[in-house]
Amino acid sequence: MPPHPTVDNDLAYLVPFFIAVCIYTIIHVISSAPVWLLGLTKILPIISLCIFVVCKICQYNHRNHRKLLMGLTCSAMGDAFLLKDDNQFLIGGGAMFALAHCLYTWAFGFKPLNLQAASLVALVVGLGWIFLSMCSKVWQMLLLCCYCTLIGIMSWRANAEVLFHHSRTRTKVTGAIGAVLFMVSDFTLAINLLCFQVPHNQLIVMSTYYAAQLFITISIVRDNQNKSD
Repeated sequence: MPPHPTVDNDLAYLVPFFIAVCIYTIIHVISSAPVWLLGLTKILPIISLCIFVVCKICQYNHRNHRKLLMGLTCSAMGDAFLLKDDNQFLIGGGAMFALAHCLYTWAFGFKPLNLQAASLVALVVGLGWIFLSMCSKVWQMLLLCCYCTLIGIMSWRANAEVLFHHSRTRTKVTGAIGAVLFMVSDFTLAINLLCFQVPHNQLIVMSTYYAAQLFITISIVRDNQNKSD
């Protein structure tokens, strides 16, 4: 079994991610930047995380790392779809992120079950869906219901060893925070698209989104890097 990598080693692998986030932030400020450049810089941080996971697969080759890699790939495709301000592309992007949540859920696993955490997450997600449904058409409500269910399940599994759990670890807490940040990002995006314009919405959506992907990636990688198939 390979030695457990230090936090410093992980941070060294993640330097390209932080650089990519800075590049995206700078390019986004330039209003005259072409769409293809905005799109490339938007998915670059996720590609950096994919490379990080590939490096871990080469070291440990755990099946959950591969699930994580597929989830990140779907997320990058979802980002590309959302560049277009069109309902069809919006649905396509939502489908890609829904698939990513399924893969993240699979990677987090289903033990322990922790129905108390499930109940709390379901309550939060349900309240969010009710709020958004007041601004939505019927077909949007149905799609939101499906998406909210999937991201809620992902958040439940990420929090299963954190909420109402006596032996939570730093790694598990990292994943739980990532899942919650993903919900914050998507909820803010949905409010901005369906209800009203949120002040500084782009900053809120993208900062929480990138942090969510980073925390989920670190959590799944560190939780599984000493396990073998």
